[in-house]
Amino acid sequence: MKFRRFRPIVLACAAVLGLVLPQAPAAAYQVAPMIYDLKPSGSGAATIIRVRNDGDKPLTIELEAEKRAFDENGAETRTPADDDFVLFPVQAVVQPGKTQAVRVQYVGKPDLAQSETYLVTVRQVPVALPDQKQSGVQMVFNFSTMATIVPEGAKPAVTVVSTTREGADTVLRLRNDGNRYANIGSAKVSIGGQTVSDEEWRKALRSVWLLPGNDRVVRIPGAPATGDITFELGEQAS
Repeated sequence: MKFRRFRPIVLACAAVLGLVLPQAPAAAYQVAPMIYDLKPSGSGAATIIRVRNDGDKPLTIELEAEKRAFDENGAETRTPADDDFVLFPVQAVVQPGKTQAVRVQYVGKPDLAQSETYLVTVRQVPVALPDQKQSGVQMVFNFSTMATIVPEGAKPAVTVVSTTREGADTVLRLRNDGNRYANIGSAKVSIGGQTVSDEEWRKALRSVWLLPGNDRVVRIPGAPATGDITFELGEQAS
């Protein structure tokens, strides 16, 4: 089992308030796995995520589930989806150096026509410590794991359905006509014989996930105004 270690993101409010923050410490806990697929029903509808406390104080956590959606520009929205999951335990205190196993079980609609994507988030609950001054600031960390419910045999089918020119930008419209989510971050794209670099492509996407039945508008600045466009989706998780 591989754990991913994160550093905290410095929040914009720190700059707004004129705060000078010390160097950000490493997160005191880890969560694995971060991305996983589940089946709509049966034994494959459940998995275990593990929360490991690398700190020197007890860690209080709670879990919640949300459903993900993206608009054509890749902007994400989330809606509460706790009724679609059984999370056990939904709250826990993890002692220093210990690991808490959390069972994640999908209990939503079993007859899905296409994959559905959720976030199961582990939230650190701030706890007032006896030696903590009233004016102290406690930094907390949240980890969102991506849980996708995938029907048997589901596959993505991503194509370029249109191209337009807007000023100096070439605008591609992608569509996923399949019934499984696609990771379009690893796609290989060329316009007029010029390869779009991986960095340029990911920056243009905003989100690498293209859900079934969704479109994604991708603006690529500085690409050739004319010429053939090639698009290869890249290898997908099975």
